[in-house]
Amino acid sequence: MSNCRWLFGLVVGCGLLLAGWIADAQAAPTAEQRAEVTAISTLMTKAANLFQNSKFKESAAAIAEVQQRIEKLAESGDEQVINLLAPIHKKLQNAHSLLELEGVTLTELKPLAKPMKPDPKDPKAGPGAPAGTPAAGGGVSFTKQVVPILTARCGGCHVTKSSGMFSMATYNALMKGSAAGLVIFKGDGKGSVLMEKIDDAEMPPNGQKIPAPEIEILRKWINEGAKFDGADMASNITMLTTAGTPAPAATPAKAPVVAQATGKETVSFSKELAPILAETCMGCHGTQQPRENFSVSNFERLLKGGDAGQNILPGKPAESLLIKKLKGTAADGQRMPLNQPALDNAVIAKFEKWIEEGAKFDGPDSKQSMDRLAAVTKAINSTHEELSNERAKLAMQHFALTLPNDSAERRETTNYLMLGNVGTSTLDEIGKQAERLAPRVADIFKAPADKPLIKGRLSLLIFKDRYSYSEFGKMVEKRTIPAQWRGHFMFDTVDAYAAVTVPRPGTAQDYPIQGMILQQLAGTYMASIGKNVPHWFAEGAGRVVASRLSANDPRVRAWDESIPAVVSSMPASDSFLGNDMDQEAADIAAYSYVKHLMGDTRRFQILVDGLRKGGDFNQLFNDVYGGSPAAVTQGWVRKAANSKPGPSRTAPVPKKNDK
Repeated sequence: MSNCRWLFGLVVGCGLLLAGWIADAQAAPTAEQRAEVTAISTLMTKAANLFQNSKFKESAAAIAEVQQRIEKLAESGDEQVINLLAPIHKKLQNAHSLLELEGVTLTELKPLAKPMKPDPKDPKAGPGAPAGTPAAGGGVSFTKQVVPILTARCGGCHVTKSSGMFSMATYNALMKGSAAGLVIFKGDGKGSVLMEKIDDAEMPPNGQKIPAPEIEILRKWINEGAKFDGADMASNITMLTTAGTPAPAATPAKAPVVAQATGKETVSFSKELAPILAETCMGCHGTQQPRENFSVSNFERLLKGGDAGQNILPGKPAESLLIKKLKGTAADGQRMPLNQPALDNAVIAKFEKWIEEGAKFDGPDSKQSMDRLAAVTKAINSTHEELSNERAKLAMQHFALTLPNDSAERRETTNYLMLGNVGTSTLDEIGKQAERLAPRVADIFKAPADKPLIKGRLSLLIFKDRYSYSEFGKMVEKRTIPAQWRGHFMFDTVDAYAAVTVPRPGTAQDYPIQGMILQQLAGTYMASIGKNVPHWFAEGAGRVVASRLSANDPRVRAWDESIPAVVSSMPASDSFLGNDMDQEAADIAAYSYVKHLMGDTRRFQILVDGLRKGGDFNQLFNDVYGGSPAAVTQGWVRKAANSKPGPSRTAPVPKKNDK
């Protein structure tokens, strides 16, 4: 038995060497035929390896395929091709004999066809005849009919680039095939690898099947000999299209439509899938040059797909390329995420179920970044304690980024996490004052007593000087904080913080710390309730609360004195609602406007109650006040412009960067 195996390998090996020698010494008529001989030789090697491992049936199957491909290649009758195949055919006979000794019966090996001698009188028979010239009577046109199909259905992967080491960029490249061998067997529209992949829906890999009429055009073209009717086989096929009727239905697929979830789905995209995509896929498929032009940076881009087309087919998980990639069953064999552990089967099952249920979106904005969507959804679904812990981590990161060489002093109270570089005694005293202020803010807005004022608490970052506060702006917020600012807040569901500096008694920077905390706490509270609460409303409400509860705050006097000049200088009554003004001037106008709104206690409380129930700010405002915020400013602006400025009637309009 071992001698047979050794002999089989020797026979095949000698055949390969001889075939290679002949290929070098006597070129085949076309590159496609030379490539086919190489592919046959590779298959012979595979057969030998199988035989030596006692896999006789598998070896016989490979030999049968070699036999079939040799016979088909020999049908051309080309003398050089026949000569090239002759030594392989001879060794194939010996392989037959060795396999028969192992009890394997093969189809009778036919002798090679006799080579046809070229007719010297036929002008197309000589070496100058264009290969693949269409036969008389026409047939399927490569340039007019085949090229439009290939570019529309396969162009993203195999024309503009060579996915899977297979290019269709030129006719020559198409006929050369891939690294694994030929993909088109002239005259065999059924057995060609390209058609098998298309028929089995492996190609295109996105699961969107090529329309049947187009498939039949491709098959007919191959059956007719895969002829070329252009001017240059080495030209890019996108330049070959000639006048004529394009292939039917070769139109790009429509952009996917974002379907909103109904609430009856069993898998939440935002809660269960977005975090996985953000954590495991954004490295390769983010916003910067995503692999295969497939980005998961937001939901819309996820649905759009990439070079292979749509990766998600709603309602069809088994046909969706995303699932094939996650399972490693796609045509290229790659399993995603690349170079990382495969996702658990349970996780993949969630993706399958989500697609089966229509691949619907349950987040606030399908254009929102995937990592942001995941973070916001997690915050919304967290408990007060869970969110407090997450915000504490963020606050520590902010402080470390601001002052990397300082250790943060830390205190925690019911409503706050406090970090600072002001000393423990100062931090303790501020904490006591801040806790006493929280119930007063709650009373003004009639907040429920059985719930935290701000879910997840407010992080108070307290800095001892202007330099530290300025560094916070540069390092954390990536901006220059206006020179006159001494504090501000930020709320975005995931994080909620106020950054403030401590007063300096006896200087121009002397002010009650409670007024500063009231302003930030009330502003953050208002920003944290409802949907789409604008900055001007939250900031204005925060300043109104500070003006009511912090007696003798010099900042409040300065705001009041500035109102007439600020309002009179506005281009329009609603300029402060957008970004058309200096920020501090806009905030002073917002303070005056919200004070005007809060003057009607009943209406204002209806608005706040609606926001606490999760209402949308713009819709509620319109319902409560009978118009949009811009429209309602008309009644306020005349009164504000004529108001008395207070003790100092020469208060200047705040300049750029004043706070």
